[in-house]
Amino acid sequence: MSKARKTPSIHKPGRLVAGRQLGKYRLQGRLGIGGSCEVWRAKDTVEGIKVALKIPLVGLRGERDSDQLVREVRLVAKLRHPHIMPIKNADIIDGHAVLATELSVGVLEERSRPMSVQRILAIVLQVLDGLAYAHRHRVAHCDVTPNNIFLFPDGRVALGDFGISLKIKGRMVTVDDFGTPGYVAPEQAYGRPTYQSDCFAVALILYEYLTGVLPRWPFSWPPRGYRRLQQRTNLALQMFLKRALAIDPQRRFANADDMRMALIEAIPKRLHPTFSTQRRERRRLDWRKARRRAFVNRYERALGLAHHCVDCGEPIAESMALCPWCGSRRNDYDSTTRLEHVCPRCHKGVLPEWRFCPWCYGPGFASPASTQTRGVRYHSRCSHCRGGLMRFMRYCPWCRRKVRKPWQVRPFREVCGRCGWSLDSEFWTYCPWCEQCLVC
Repeated sequence: MSKARKTPSIHKPGRLVAGRQLGKYRLQGRLGIGGSCEVWRAKDTVEGIKVALKIPLVGLRGERDSDQLVREVRLVAKLRHPHIMPIKNADIIDGHAVLATELSVGVLEERSRPMSVQRILAIVLQVLDGLAYAHRHRVAHCDVTPNNIFLFPDGRVALGDFGISLKIKGRMVTVDDFGTPGYVAPEQAYGRPTYQSDCFAVALILYEYLTGVLPRWPFSWPPRGYRRLQQRTNLALQMFLKRALAIDPQRRFANADDMRMALIEAIPKRLHPTFSTQRRERRRLDWRKARRRAFVNRYERALGLAHHCVDCGEPIAESMALCPWCGSRRNDYDSTTRLEHVCPRCHKGVLPEWRFCPWCYGPGFASPASTQTRGVRYHSRCSHCRGGLMRFMRYCPWCRRKVRKPWQVRPFREVCGRCGWSLDSEFWTYCPWCEQCLVC
């Protein structure tokens, strides 16, 4: 009888195992599997640090479909916030996308329920802070679950996995992925998510970690575990959760920003000193102030930042068509311009010697001054009449011709793909010159 031979194992190119090298990353162990991706702990052999790698799952045809991961990369790369999981690197390796992020100490799903009131409130406030930033950029997450809330050793929390998130351009949109069962708002289950759907999911998580019970359909009030909620919280927080878990989206908080403000007001009094200390600390280290200071230091000379947006408070210039931070068109400069006169059409400052407004295509001025204002600095010349032009003028103030050459000014490092003028998408959401949305 002949001895049977062992069939040698065939190495599959697409198979991921510990020790395998993917570009500069060496896989160390799989952390978990999601709906369309698997997550591995890996070592960056160049930087010498550990990271989490997100890699598409193998599909029915034996290939890894990178479309959803690439979509997530392009979306999250524009959402820079301390409580949104940042992207360290994204690359195409072995024909599929690979996304590298910070390696957290775990996710909320791994923590026991119920959790201490103080700890879960601190976590939810940070989640709402990051979610509010996404909502301000018209992005709905659509999959806020304990598995997508990442915990770090310093107490910081970051919301990750924007894999099925989407842009909301109107009031409602249709989505094919319905999120994680158990944490989906009723309207999202029917494919009609809104910002209120994200708020509903956060409320489910808060209720679950306060009581140890996850509310289930039909979400009638009060849910199971309500007695424990009464024992551990005050009436204001109970009413807060009742509103956040309303079946009708219109009865909930409009977005995460409104929900976060309401939660701060509803925090039990015995916890107020702790959160007051955190708020004082946050004011000292406010990332928005740091961002604003960095922007002003870099661009004040180039833009002449003498104004602040009436809606978001960020620095703006008269030459802008809208606020590049929030898109507001409600700014006017009648009382704040540093120039001597104001255009009656666009309400921006003009000099007495100009024959036309350089910011809008309004009518000319009846009697321009014959002498030029002293101390005025022009940065270029009109190609038609050779009159002086200030940076980012749309029209020549002397002959009314449109400025054809795009304004590309140092120290800006980017230009708008539509108008060709200088901008910085690291800070801005909109192009202030042609009004194009930079994150759409």
